[in-house]
Amino acid sequence: MLTKWSFALLALVSVAMIGAGCSSTPSPADGGTADQRDYIEDETLESFDQDLRALALAIQRSEVDSERSLRTKISESARLYQKALISALYDDSSTPRRALASVMLGFTGDASVVSPLIDKVKDEDEPESVRLNAVLGLATLGDKLRDFDKHGQLMSAFSSQMETKETSYAMRRASILAYSVAYDGAQNDSILPLRDRFLSDPDVRVQIAAINALGDIGDPSAVPDLSIVGLKHPDPDLRAASAVALGKIADPTHVLPALADACQDENATVRRQAIDAISKHYGSDPERVYATVITGLSDFDSRVREASALALARLNDPRAIDSLLQATGDRTAVVRQAAAESLGQLITYDREKESFPLVELLTDQNPGVKASALGSLTKVTREDFGADQERWQKYFYKKYPELDPANMYGDGPKPRVNSGISSSNSRRTTSSPSRTTRTSSRNTSTRNTSRNNTSRNTGRTNRTR
Repeated sequence: MLTKWSFALLALVSVAMIGAGCSSTPSPADGGTADQRDYIEDETLESFDQDLRALALAIQRSEVDSERSLRTKISESARLYQKALISALYDDSSTPRRALASVMLGFTGDASVVSPLIDKVKDEDEPESVRLNAVLGLATLGDKLRDFDKHGQLMSAFSSQMETKETSYAMRRASILAYSVAYDGAQNDSILPLRDRFLSDPDVRVQIAAINALGDIGDPSAVPDLSIVGLKHPDPDLRAASAVALGKIADPTHVLPALADACQDENATVRRQAIDAISKHYGSDPERVYATVITGLSDFDSRVREASALALARLNDPRAIDSLLQATGDRTAVVRQAAAESLGQLITYDREKESFPLVELLTDQNPGVKASALGSLTKVTREDFGADQERWQKYFYKKYPELDPANMYGDGPKPRVNSGISSSNSRRTTSSPSRTTRTSSRNTSTRNTSRNNTSRNTGRTNRTR
């Protein structure tokens, strides 16, 4: 099964693949049989390459349905041609065939291909393109690597590739990710090779890959390096990656203070990732985490405010409802959308009255905001009036008469409305002392100017007479 970083890996594969062809990938449904094929035509190899590239693009674009369909298609083809792929793995006449076979064998899901792929990784006579794709194929096998009977040999092969100075950054990065997939604490695997890459590799991309791997493994012994070195590193991308990794490690005593500090980082991306990460530790210290995340709603960067709004939904703390309702009036659409979406997660049916402000967002200029508001209203109220704002208003007015402006003041007199404020902007307009002073000053100046002009005109008239 491919993991979330598969796109980065598959992007590396392209340098060793054959150019895309026009034919579609063969499958049993195309007239073949369930028996495995013994040979792969060049045309079929081209279609394999095309499908792998399409998968990489689908992952990049987060096209979930397309990604799932392509994974299934590639896996079926790999199993059908498994025998032929093994043969292609040892085809000395074509480096591209060996490279493509190396990565395709990973999609078979068959543990029997682990040994031949390890042999390719360790074969120093092979071009790096073949060895790199063999690493990718092994990584694609996922949990099968943990059950391999020569597990130590497998981990040693990955460690060797990530530590060899002669290998490219791409090979080191792929080996790090494969190492993390195969990592098994029950077999006494060590995180030391990953720590070494994080602390000493000359390429920041490799360092970030090591940080991601440390977070995925979740070993608390990595916390000091990630918090003291990672979060203080000059490179903001590396600091952000360290924050993400710390969000995955269950060591709240040391992780929470580090992430709380990172939420005040000078870089907005780091703050955003730190807020998301610390929200995952809510159960360890609800008060501290809530106070930290809620502060993000007032950050000057819109993406940080968005991250805070989304994180508050994950906390599932109803205290955040009022703050999120205020955030629906944010000047930036992504924040309003995030707030509307989160309110749908926090407001329960018995408190549906509190979702009424979302009705106003149904006329928001941004389609995403309107969609999130409608989705949340539908979820909270268990009703569906579409984007018809008037029907939603009638629903709330009928069920909660006190919300109807006509009933807001009862039999008492209604307050006079300041005609200088547009009703369309009244929701987001607040009184400002400085603005009032400036307005009063301008009015006073205007009156004085008028009096002076009148005086001068009178003087000229008298002189004329």
